[in-house]
Amino acid sequence: MKTTTLADAFAFFGTRPGNPRWSWSGASPDSKTIAVTIWEHEAGVDGSIDYFDDPGLATWTSKPGNQERIRNLLSARNNCDALFHVIWVTARNPDENTLTIAGRYPEEHFMMKLIDVDEVTGAFSAVLVDPASAGHERRMMPDRPTKPPVHNPRVRTGGRRTNQESAERAVATCPTCFMALPATGICDTCE
Repeated sequence: MKTTTLADAFAFFGTRPGNPRWSWSGASPDSKTIAVTIWEHEAGVDGSIDYFDDPGLATWTSKPGNQERIRNLLSARNNCDALFHVIWVTARNPDENTLTIAGRYPEEHFMMKLIDVDEVTGAFSAVLVDPASAGHERRMMPDRPTKPPVHNPRVRTGGRRTNQESAERAVATCPTCFMALPATGICDTCE
């Protein structure tokens, strides 16, 4: 699977984010399909995610992306048998304090099943499942037929840039809302 824009990843599932600058989730017009962005390195090998003990919880609880995600997770719980689609977000270096996005791609084959959600803080837990199997059997991260795209930083060989190299220049993105940062390097939405 190739990496894609966030808008294209949401559109892959027929969902739209409330705001393309700060949304972490999206819903279809009838709210019968939900898609949520998840940092891929935060998923356990067993295909589970758990944000209840997340050390950064206090920093993202009041963000508009989290508030929208709470509404969408509740919609998934109430209207979609607790199932939601995943847009995996890969980090250039998962060990950095401020994550930089290497890419995003929709999970084509599996979904997440919501286990629990805190309607106030937005902390939630979910597991990877196969929606096509009877009883939505649990899956593990290595079971996925679609593997994450590999980030290959461009190596400069010296000399002048070609027009194509200029067009491929990396754009810095906000680690909170995933939008391109202005030249100041400070996100206008999240400040």
